[in-house]
Amino acid sequence: MDPRLDPILHRTPAWLAPDGPETDVVIASRVRLARNHRALPFPSQLQQDAAEDLCTKARERISPMFQNGLVLEAKEVSSFDAEFLVERSLASRDLFENHLPGLVLFLGDGSIGLMVNEEDHFRAQGFACGLDLERAYRRCCAVTGELGRRFPLARHPKYGYLTCCPTNAGSGMRASLMLHLPALARERGPLQKTLQAARRSALAVRGVHGEGSRALGQMYQISNQRTLGPTDPEQVGLVAQFGRDVARYERDTRQRLREDDGRRRELIEAAQRSWSTLVESKQLTSAQALQALSTLRLAVLAELGDEVECEPALHPHTLLQLSFQLQPGHLQARFGSPMNPEQRDASRAQILRKGLGIRTN
Repeated sequence: MDPRLDPILHRTPAWLAPDGPETDVVIASRVRLARNHRALPFPSQLQQDAAEDLCTKARERISPMFQNGLVLEAKEVSSFDAEFLVERSLASRDLFENHLPGLVLFLGDGSIGLMVNEEDHFRAQGFACGLDLERAYRRCCAVTGELGRRFPLARHPKYGYLTCCPTNAGSGMRASLMLHLPALARERGPLQKTLQAARRSALAVRGVHGEGSRALGQMYQISNQRTLGPTDPEQVGLVAQFGRDVARYERDTRQRLREDDGRRRELIEAAQRSWSTLVESKQLTSAQALQALSTLRLAVLAELGDEVECEPALHPHTLLQLSFQLQPGHLQARFGSPMNPEQRDASRAQILRKGLGIRTN
């Protein structure tokens, strides 16, 4: 692992703190703003030397904002370090797979970030824990404000900010919430209704790492799809209101699970099986571990933790943190070298037992 990333690995990102609004359901908020240089073709048409020149100028002009963080050349990042940064939501796979020179800049606490020469010339990001899109938006705007002072940005008087993909034109904004919905997922029908309602409200539903990723461990990401027309506050407000509605629906469903004797017993038994899986397994895939942690977190949030035979007592935030620490990029970063699937599965089981305080013989 790049030694510069080691402090990041051992630091809980700001967006995963336990004290944000609605954190029992809404894990984190993120706002991304896409911007492009007025005088340059989009990255898909950009020549190598022009792309390199933009990276050099971005490093000179923007890196002071990230003096307490890191500025990394995308081409110099190893494959498993890249996976770690993707899992931390600090960069995208597209950035590392791009043939052009690129940069990723971010603060050490993970509260703001910037990608250079991804799909657009600049993609700024702001993060906050829980349901706090307003704070994430302010943090992101601090980055784009600096970009606007340092670079001429492509903007049309009618269509707003111009982007490589026309569906991002206008505000260039994606406001997204990361949600954990184990109660709704357990009922299946309510979850499908929730996801359908999101799509009817012009919201995109994706896996935890965005487009193309799977919804493992009952974690989902919702974001606005409309960027042309509504103002930034309107778009942020739409996503935030949907997040509040879903959080209330998840809690109501959780309460019904707890009060119905049959479903309560089923949940306790499922949580007990999940605990046994974590205690006894020598190898665990990501899907197995995330499913077990998700079920246990639901039982604790439904105030059924005392009825699950586990020692020591479980805390919902510990279970959530472990859900991110056991991802492949995090595991390889922790061990400092690439690992095959069997090695990852074995180390994942070991880290989970240690993180949960499970004594081993």
